[in-house]
Formats: sequence, C-alpha cells, structure tokens
Amino acid sequence: MRILLLSTNTFSEPYAVYPLGMSVIAGALTAAGHEVRQFDPMVCGKDKFNNQLAELVQDFRPGIIGVSIRNLDNMDSSDESEPLIHDSIETVRKLRKLSSAPIVLGGSGFSLQPETILRLTGADYGIVGEGEDSVVSLVFRLSRGENITEKLHYACTKEQFGASYQDDILSFYNNETNIIPLQTKRGCSFKCIYCTYPKLEGNRVRMRDPEQVISEIIRIHRQFPNSMLYFVDAVFNDPGKKYLELLELMLHRNLVVPWTAFISPEQLREEEIRLMASAGMTAADLGLDATTDATLAGIGKNFTFRDIPQICRTMQKLNVEVTASVMFGGPGETEQTVMDGIANLRSLEPAYSIIFSGIRILPGTPLLDLARKQGMVPPDWDEISKIYYFAPGLSPAWLDHTLKSGFAGSRHCIYPPGSRNDQLKKILRLGYVKVKKLQLKKGSS
Repeated sequence: MRILLLSTNTFSEPYAVYPLGMSVIAGALTAAGHEVRQFDPMVCGKDKFNNQLAELVQDFRPGIIGVSIRNLDNMDSSDESEPLIHDSIETVRKLRKLSSAPIVLGGSGFSLQPETILRLTGADYGIVGEGEDSVVSLVFRLSRGENITEKLHYACTKEQFGASYQDDILSFYNNETNIIPLQTKRGCSFKCIYCTYPKLEGNRVRMRDPEQVISEIIRIHRQFPNSMLYFVDAVFNDPGKKYLELLELMLHRNLVVPWTAFISPEQLREEEIRLMASAGMTAADLGLDATTDATLAGIGKNFTFRDIPQICRTMQKLNVEVTASVMFGGPGETEQTVMDGIANLRSLEPAYSIIFSGIRILPGTPLLDLARKQGMVPPDWDEISKIYYFAPGLSPAWLDHTLKSGFAGSRHCIYPPGSRNDQLKKILRLGYVKVKKLQLKKGSS
C-alpha cells in the first residue's frame, strides 16, 4: 500500500529538528512491505508548502496518510504566540480536503492529548505512544477493508526500529544544523515531576541492539562526516549504566565520531565523563533543570547543586562544550532561591545556560496534579492551551525582571531563552564540529 507520512512541525527555534519519529515509523512500514513517502514542510518552506503538498498527494495517491504531531508548543512563557498545535490542526484539515484516504495521527505531541486533538482535527485514527507495531497492525487491517470502530490505538511495540532517513530531508537538516539525531534507547526511570517521557516511552529503560546503533552511526558518519550526532534518548547515561556498553563498543570499533546528548548529573563519575569524551562527546546538554537544592528537590531531582561545578569543570577540561537548560519558578522556588540560583548559574560560566521562567504544565505529569491542588488550573482547561507553573507567592513579573537584571551582560547565561537564536543558527549552519575544531586550534596556537 502507498503510505504518505507527513511531519507537521515547522518550529525552528533555536534550530530545526529532524523528524526522527516519522522516519522510525517509515522504517517499520517499509519493513512490512509498504511503499512509503515522507514529506516535511521545513524542506520546502512555508511559501511552497500548500502547492507541494497538493502535488504530492495528487501524484502519489496515498492509500493512507500518517501525520506526525511533535509539539504542543515551545514551552517558553515569554512567547505569546499561539500554541504550535494549531498549525498541526490546520494541516490535517488541508489533507482532508486533498484526499479521501484515512488519516492517522501520531507523535509525542499528539500522544499527550489524543482524544482532544483527534476531535479538533477530524482525523480518522490515532496512534498513542510508540507506534511501530501499532501502525503496521492498523495499516494491515485497513488494507483488508476492515470496519475499524476504535479510533485510538495504543502502543504495543516489542521491537525498536531504526530510522528510515529520507535523503532529501536528511540533507536539508544537515545543511541547516549539521546535527543528525539517533536514538539508542527508550524509556526513563527518573521521576521529574514536569516531564512527559515516562508517559510517552514508559519508565523502564529499553536499549536498542548496540550493533544496530553502530551500523547507523557508521552509515550517517560516512554520508555526513562533518556532522554531529545527537543521541536523543530521554537521558543518555541511564542509571543502569547500559550506555557504557555502547561507548566501549564504539571505542573497540575505533568509531570515534562527534556527538552530543542529554546527560544527567546524577551519580555521574569522572571516569564516565572521560569515557564519553574519548568516544567523541563534543558537547553535553546537562540535565540540570533547576538551580538550588530546594528547587532541584521540588521538581524530583535526586542530586544537589554541589555536584554540578565539578562536572562542568571536568567536561570543559576535556574540551566538551556544556549547556544546561534550567527553569525558574518551580515548586519550592522563592525570591531567595531565585537570587541564589542566579549566582549558582553565573558560577558555572563558561558553561552555557538556557533559562526559562515558569514550567509548562503538560498532561499526564505529576506537576499537573500539584498545580490542580494549588488552584492554578482552570476547571475548563482543555489541556492544550498554554499554562505555566509559578510557585505560590512568586510574582511572574518580578521573576522576569529579576532574571533579566541578574543575567544582563552575561555571554553564557541566556534569558529569555530565544534571545540568541540567530547567533546559534549561524554557528550551526557553519557546523558546530568545524567551529569547535577552530576554537581548539586557536587555543593551542
């Protein structure tokens, strides 16, 4: 059967992100014998999107259309634009006018609020959670002409498929960012109260076959030798330390390629950092998320800020660029912890910090339960409209002013979070790996 897969994400701040989920579904459907075409509006641009989509639907004549909805919004309380989900809803409505083929929704954003999004779009079916096996089963039943009454189909994935990277889409993202995503595992056993990963992937860590991961790394590196891999696992250094097996296999195969990942500071030892660096870690997205012991505990972290400066120094000595995303305003935040947190972040320089004010409340998270108990959530909230958590007694306006004042003049502490996106995009288009090599060469001369 001919199947068209469409990514609806057009958000490119701070940079465009390859639609890995769509490519994974494409891999599963292709393995099941279907003819699959992937379409990404980022490649053609907004001006050409409508015409190219119409031409593709007319020429390809898909029997089924799958739509990936990645984001509800951008999680930035300072951004007053409409939630990103509205563009996705409009895209599905366009598809309905272009084709009578059944439309199947999926993706992380969709899976957070499937009933509401299915109703708003008017799509036929939805896949909630990991979709490889579920979508293959649904397509098989549709191809037989079954009358399928259940609208939502839930994850039943037993095997983790690699991505079917489509060359034109992959080349676009390589040219734009020089970053290519790859997943080595699914699931997250941490209990951060704001996070949706346990809801989307489960709380048990499941590793992909390391040999399959190695094969993907080799293939990507041969095609794009100057790109940086992004291991997009919820957390790369899982508590069970299974990630060490992959690193050791990379070193055994002499496969040292530039990569970055989400790194948890929890129980992170110096020898593990050194192993990651020796296997090619060029940058680390450090999972700090809050800035004081009180606020770290408030969001469910099991480490203290005391551990962070040494981790940053170790990475920097190994020429690993460190970036941490942090959120002010969470449970336990007070005016005093805000001031302490600003000082703590400034002490980490030259590590970069991307700073958010307030925490986006998302469906299915303990933070939503807490916010409801504290009377922050309107009774008629649709779970799609943007709503942010600010600790009781903490003024969002005061917090915004204090963060702007506290980080004024800092090269490394970025607030508001989108204030330097243009600068970052220029670096990524040149190629982060190339920039890093130039910095190291300059530093050694």
